[in-house]
Amino acid sequence: MASQTQPTPATPLNWPAHQLSWIGRQLLLVPEAVILLMLLCLNAALGPAPMLAVGGIGIVLWFIARVALLYGGKLAVESGRYGRAETMAQIALRLYPLSADAHALLGTVYLSHGKADAAIRALARAVRYYPLEASLHAALSAALLEGERLHEALISAGTALLLDPTCAPAYLSHASAEEQLDAPPELVERHLRAGLEQPAAPADEAALCCALARVLIRRGYVDKAQIALARAELLLPKSQLPQRAGLHYQIGEALRLTGDSEAAHAHFSASETLDPNGPFAADAWRAARS
Repeated sequence: MASQTQPTPATPLNWPAHQLSWIGRQLLLVPEAVILLMLLCLNAALGPAPMLAVGGIGIVLWFIARVALLYGGKLAVESGRYGRAETMAQIALRLYPLSADAHALLGTVYLSHGKADAAIRALARAVRYYPLEASLHAALSAALLEGERLHEALISAGTALLLDPTCAPAYLSHASAEEQLDAPPELVERHLRAGLEQPAAPADEAALCCALARVLIRRGYVDKAQIALARAELLLPKSQLPQRAGLHYQIGEALRLTGDSEAAHAHFSASETLDPNGPFAADAWRAARS
């Protein structure tokens, strides 16, 4: 699929990532390993020294702090505590400004606040520092979609699929960009179905189902769309809170297209209740009362 759009990297893969080998990229993700290796070499050359031991302990504690901040930030996003997640990501970046993981976390937080431009900048940095990770390109593509930069979103999704043809979120972003660029609905549907054939997290699979349902409704296949929506609803309990809120909103939008206003309003209300500070809260509130 990706080959149909001749995807190329959406962001320049320049310093520091482009010139480094695979090992170099791993060290870029975990720079503490380099410093610890240097301390071990000094210890072997000079013999045991208290300062070297203190330095080693400090580096280990630095690494533990970074990992704890990133993990805590991820948990905060999953529970809808976006302010806490942003704070943790910012602190992690102060500890190590070249962290692709910290920039990706910050981009996710910005996207949840509806700050598409800030999310794009953060995720572009994450891609710059670790360009071989398909999920980062897919996340950047989703942010570019929110920023209405459709051609760039298509390229980023295509890059993700070149790196990993099984990246389900990239299929979703690719198809969504195509749809907004007025690609033939048959092509969009084919790409969404290709995404559903890949192993995916429950929320990603459900999002693909919702997108497929909307395309099928527009093509007049309401019965098939309802099957896709039923599949998405089964995946709701397995999805994280913010994702579940977004899925309720998407299912509601699809149900409204079918004319089932009562069921649509129920999903809009569920979306608003689950994540009142999330990216779909305002739209869900208005839709539930329209």
